[in-house]
Amino acid sequence: MKQEIIDFLKNRPDVIAAYGYGSGIVKQNGYSKKDKPQIDLILVVDNLKKWHLENMEINKNDYSMIGSYYFKNTDNELLKGSTGITYLSNIEENGNTFKIGTIERLDLQNHLYYWDSFYMPGRFQKVVYPIQSTDGLNEAIKINRENALKMAAYLLNKELVNKKELLTMLCSLSYLGDTRMKFAENPKKIDNIVSGSFEELNNIYNFNNDFIDVIENDNLLIKLETIKKSYQQFPISLKKYLDGKIDSNEIMNYLTHLNKTESIEQTLKGIKTNGVVKSVNYASKKLAKRFKH
Repeated sequence: MKQEIIDFLKNRPDVIAAYGYGSGIVKQNGYSKKDKPQIDLILVVDNLKKWHLENMEINKNDYSMIGSYYFKNTDNELLKGSTGITYLSNIEENGNTFKIGTIERLDLQNHLYYWDSFYMPGRFQKVVYPIQSTDGLNEAIKINRENALKMAAYLLNKELVNKKELLTMLCSLSYLGDTRMKFAENPKKIDNIVSGSFEELNNIYNFNNDFIDVIENDNLLIKLETIKKSYQQFPISLKKYLDGKIDSNEIMNYLTHLNKTESIEQTLKGIKTNGVVKSVNYASKKLAKRFKH
């Protein structure tokens, strides 16, 4: 799979970093060997609009007529929106179907640290495979995951949990309020992610830290008071929202609001970047998976 991605990237303008994710790369329960999911990629670039204008010259078929017009005539900041990322889906190449999201390096780094947007932090809290990366981005991903583990542990609101409970809460953070979960996504998506990639998640996260102790097997002791005392290390935007009041309901409200508004924004932006036909095809595949499972 990695070679197929490398070959795909060779045909496109240079990127700073590239990450694979989703069911086409990461094992998820609910898929048979006959399924051939699309390959999802996040490409990190210097300038989003410039990258797409260059790519349009090389790979015109990546874009619909509406998408080409949108990228050529829209300001870079509007292309980025609040989430920073812009997607192209249903790109057919060498027998594979690709979906690519492009985001500028500074935007990705800032979102991972600050949680002013939760769209990318939520994605990187689950398993991603770096095709190429940088030390700066690796550090931002690490801090984002540490904060996600801390928030998930606090939101469970009990001292004794097991790893699967904690990982299920962690993976659900990015779906709180996401409108697509009601209509397009597989309702078992979170369970499938955790069950299918449990070992990878177990390797990503350090369960022996200042606020969690491993008791035995997969059982954990959560130090809720220690988490509360670490308030100054919370992501800056979440900390501003809480304004000193460390309350699980308020943390849920913050993430739910971000996920809801950003999922709507991304859906609408997707129609502009992909055009109506590609957007309908993409949505149809999502709905098919939802009713299949």
